[in-house]
Amino acid sequence: MAGKRPAGVVLIAVLAWIGAALQIITGILVVTRVLSPDGVGMEAAWIGIIVGILSAIVASFLFSGSNVARILVTISFALQLLTAIFAVAANPANLVAPILSAIVAIIGLALLYTARANEYFRK
Repeated sequence: MAGKRPAGVVLIAVLAWIGAALQIITGILVVTRVLSPDGVGMEAAWIGIIVGILSAIVASFLFSGSNVARILVTISFALQLLTAIFAVAANPANLVAPILSAIVAIIGLALLYTARANEYFRK
């Protein structure tokens, strides 16, 4: 059984839930045509909704101390970090959003692998 849940894990799980909710809401708004951003089709909106639902499920498992969930979130943060690096390389004039995204990914990775988090996810 997992030990006392570290605050960093709670923070990551809550942020994942918020991100998932925003993805789901945005997808629904696109599907219902309340929003119609350029270059975003119905397929992308449905994929966003599905990814949002899966993200919420994974975030829930973080609360229960699932190491599989931690690995999935780690992969997500690693991809976020790589995306930020490629975004900076592709468009050096636009640094703010990719740098903020990279910082969030690095902080998230650090919080998932503190000594307390390692103990929490160890079963």
